Amino acid sequence: MSEAELYSAFHAALGGAQSILFDYISLMFAFLIMSYLAAHRLPTFLASIVIALFSLVSGLFIFQLFLYRNEAGAIASYLFEQKASGNFDLSWYGTNPTWAATTNLYLMIAVTAGGFLACIAFFLFQRKSANVDP
Repeated sequence: MSEAELYSAFHAALGGAQSILFDYISLMFAFLIMSYLAAHRLPTFLASIVIALFSLVSGLFIFQLFLYRNEAGAIASYLFEQKASGNFDLSWYGTNPTWAATTNLYLMIAVTAGGFLACIAFFLFQRKSANVDP
Protein backbone atom coordinates (compact mmCIF):
# COMPACT_ATOMS: atom_id res chain seq x y z
CA MET A 1 0.00 0.00 0.00
CA SER A 2 1.44 3.37 -0.99
CA GLU A 3 1.79 6.25 1.41
CA ALA A 4 -0.94 8.20 -0.37
CA GLU A 5 -3.30 5.24 0.05
CA LEU A 6 -2.39 5.01 3.73
CA TYR A 7 -3.05 8.72 4.10
CA SER A 8 -6.43 8.25 2.39
CA ALA A 9 -7.25 5.29 4.68
CA PHE A 10 -6.28 7.42 7.68
CA HIS A 11 -8.72 10.15 6.69
CA ALA A 12 -11.44 7.57 5.94
CA ALA A 13 -11.03 6.17 9.46
CA LEU A 14 -11.16 9.67 10.93
CA GLY A 15 -14.27 10.42 8.90
CA GLY A 16 -15.94 7.28 10.24
CA ALA A 17 -15.01 8.26 13.78
CA GLN A 18 -16.39 11.78 13.29
CA SER A 19 -19.65 10.38 11.95
CA ILE A 20 -20.01 8.08 14.96
CA LEU A 21 -19.16 10.94 17.32
CA PHE A 22 -21.84 13.18 15.80
CA ASP A 23 -24.39 10.35 16.01
CA TYR A 24 -23.45 9.84 19.65
CA ILE A 25 -23.84 13.55 20.40
CA SER A 26 -27.30 13.40 18.79
CA LEU A 27 -28.18 10.42 20.97
CA MET A 28 -27.03 12.23 24.12
CA PHE A 29 -28.99 15.34 23.16
CA ALA A 30 -32.16 13.30 22.59
CA PHE A 31 -31.66 11.52 25.91
CA LEU A 32 -31.18 14.83 27.74
CA ILE A 33 -34.33 16.29 26.19
CA MET A 34 -36.29 13.14 27.06
CA SER A 35 -34.89 13.30 30.59
CA TYR A 36 -35.98 16.90 31.01
CA LEU A 37 -39.46 16.34 29.61
CA ALA A 38 -40.41 12.85 30.74
CA ALA A 39 -38.06 11.35 33.34
CA HIS A 40 -40.29 12.33 36.24
CA ARG A 41 -43.34 10.72 34.59
CA LEU A 42 -41.83 7.29 34.00
CA PRO A 43 -42.43 4.50 36.49
CA THR A 44 -39.28 2.92 37.88
CA PHE A 45 -39.57 -0.15 35.64
CA LEU A 46 -39.75 1.94 32.45
CA ALA A 47 -36.99 4.24 33.68
CA SER A 48 -34.71 1.26 34.18
CA ILE A 49 -35.53 0.03 30.65
CA VAL A 50 -34.74 3.49 29.21
CA ILE A 51 -31.42 3.60 31.08
CA ALA A 52 -30.57 0.07 29.94
CA LEU A 53 -31.30 0.86 26.29
CA PHE A 54 -29.38 4.12 26.46
CA SER A 55 -26.46 2.28 28.07
CA LEU A 56 -26.41 -0.42 25.38
CA VAL A 57 -26.55 2.03 22.49
CA SER A 58 -23.97 4.31 24.13
CA GLY A 59 -21.68 1.34 24.69
CA LEU A 60 -22.01 0.41 21.03
CA PHE A 61 -21.17 3.95 19.91
CA ILE A 62 -18.21 4.23 22.28
CA PHE A 63 -16.86 0.85 21.18
CA GLN A 64 -17.22 1.74 17.48
CA LEU A 65 -15.54 5.07 18.12
CA PHE A 66 -12.69 3.25 19.88
CA LEU A 67 -12.28 0.92 16.88
CA TYR A 68 -12.22 3.71 14.30
CA ARG A 69 -9.88 5.91 16.36
CA ASN A 70 -7.63 2.93 17.10
CA GLU A 71 -7.42 2.12 13.39
CA ALA A 72 -6.64 5.74 12.55
CA GLY A 73 -4.04 5.82 15.30
CA ALA A 74 -2.35 2.67 14.01
CA ILE A 75 -2.15 4.10 10.50
CA ALA A 76 -0.84 7.41 11.83
CA SER A 77 1.79 5.68 13.96
CA TYR A 78 2.97 3.70 10.93
CA LEU A 79 3.17 6.88 8.85
CA PHE A 80 5.09 8.64 11.64
CA GLU A 81 7.55 5.75 11.85
CA GLN A 82 8.07 5.84 8.07
CA LYS A 83 8.80 9.55 8.22
CA ALA A 84 11.25 9.10 11.10
CA SER A 85 13.11 6.40 9.19
CA GLY A 86 13.48 8.65 6.14
CA ASN A 87 11.47 6.38 3.83
CA PHE A 88 8.63 8.79 3.32
CA ASP A 89 7.46 10.63 0.22
CA LEU A 90 4.84 12.77 1.94
CA SER A 91 7.28 14.99 3.80
CA TRP A 92 4.59 17.49 4.80
CA TYR A 93 2.71 14.86 6.82
CA GLY A 94 3.59 13.57 10.27
CA THR A 95 4.58 16.62 12.26
CA ASN A 96 2.93 15.30 15.43
CA PRO A 97 4.80 13.09 17.91
CA THR A 98 4.13 9.37 17.72
CA TRP A 99 2.32 9.31 21.08
CA ALA A 100 -0.28 11.88 19.95
CA ALA A 101 -2.56 9.35 18.24
CA THR A 102 -2.78 7.12 21.32
CA THR A 103 -3.34 10.08 23.64
CA ASN A 104 -6.07 11.40 21.38
CA LEU A 105 -7.76 8.00 21.38
CA TYR A 106 -7.92 7.80 25.16
CA LEU A 107 -9.04 11.42 25.51
CA MET A 108 -11.88 10.75 23.06
CA ILE A 109 -12.97 7.70 25.04
CA ALA A 110 -12.81 9.67 28.30
CA VAL A 111 -14.94 12.47 26.83
CA THR A 112 -17.59 10.11 25.47
CA ALA A 113 -17.71 8.05 28.67
CA GLY A 114 -17.96 11.27 30.68
CA GLY A 115 -20.86 12.38 28.50
CA PHE A 116 -22.58 9.06 29.12
CA LEU A 117 -22.18 9.38 32.89
CA ALA A 118 -23.39 13.00 32.81
CA CYS A 119 -26.51 11.97 30.88
CA ILE A 120 -27.32 9.24 33.40
CA ALA A 121 -26.74 11.66 36.29
CA PHE A 122 -29.04 14.24 34.68
CA PHE A 123 -31.75 11.62 34.16
CA LEU A 124 -31.58 10.54 37.80
CA PHE A 125 -31.49 14.17 38.97
CA GLN A 126 -34.61 14.97 36.95
CA ARG A 127 -36.42 12.01 38.50
CA LYS A 128 -35.38 13.01 42.01
CA SER A 129 -36.10 16.73 41.62
CA ALA A 130 -39.60 16.04 40.30
CA ASN A 131 -40.43 14.30 43.58
CA VAL A 132 -39.20 17.25 45.66
CA ASP A 133 -40.77 20.15 43.72
CA PRO A 134 -44.51 20.76 44.14
